[in-house]
Amino acid sequence: MAQLNIFNLSSSYRTVMTRFLTFILITSLVFGCTQPEENNIEEARLAISNAAKAFSQAYIDGDLEAQMEFYTEDAVILPGTRNMVEGIEKITNYWDIPESIKVLKHKSTPVKLEVSGSMASDYGYYEGVSVNNGDTVNFRGQYVIVWKKGEDGKWRMAIDMWAALNN
Repeated sequence: MAQLNIFNLSSSYRTVMTRFLTFILITSLVFGCTQPEENNIEEARLAISNAAKAFSQAYIDGDLEAQMEFYTEDAVILPGTRNMVEGIEKITNYWDIPESIKVLKHKSTPVKLEVSGSMASDYGYYEGVSVNNGDTVNFRGQYVIVWKKGEDGKWRMAIDMWAALNN
């Protein structure tokens, strides 16, 4: 059985094969690397969407500890016309609402969600219903959130800004 020695092939055949193999390598790299990145972005969008829903549910349930799981330790919130609140301890105090207030509904609806590596941004609208001393209050507004993926793989809010809109 004769062995094939690539060095004995004609130079035009080697050139064609080299170009073909280069094309296959580049195509594999381009398509092989692009698809997982797109999948990662879709996975991140889904994880962020789920985190936003879980935050809303914790808010409705009055579960302050669960709510705080969705903020980074050094998070900053910018609540409408109030001063910014920095750090998880102060944010916890901000969200510790009186027992006379019960949140019945809270939902955020993103307009745009962009992911870049371990950071993401999302903006849109929120709406809800609460009861304050027996009075039902409808509220709605707009928000901007900067999300950060933690070392544990969870997406948390690093910056959370919102402003009420007139009903």
